[in-house]
Amino acid sequence: MNFRVTPDEREQIVANMTKAGMSDLSKYMRMMLIHGEVNVISKFEVIAINKLLIELGCIGNNVNQIARVANSTSKVFKAELVELIEMQKSIDSHLRDMLKHHQV
Repeated sequence: MNFRVTPDEREQIVANMTKAGMSDLSKYMRMMLIHGEVNVISKFEVIAINKLLIELGCIGNNVNQIARVANSTSKVFKAELVELIEMQKSIDSHLRDMLKHHQV
């Protein structure tokens, strides 16, 4: 796909790309065309989110272990555990989507 812009339009596009903290014009243009905006998060935020994803994975493992105990001893309500697992999956999915749609 190719299209033309005037020199003034190119200058404005490059200025907007730079303001968004990006240096790859092709990537910037794709993000703008697909998503209509570019939301840049800092590397610090990405590191924090990645750590959070790891923690959520650990929580999911713990919930699964509790579920196994609950199924074998019937000491915990299964519906509550299923709800916890679904909540963890939802949080994980939202964070992954957020990372996928942001540029660092």
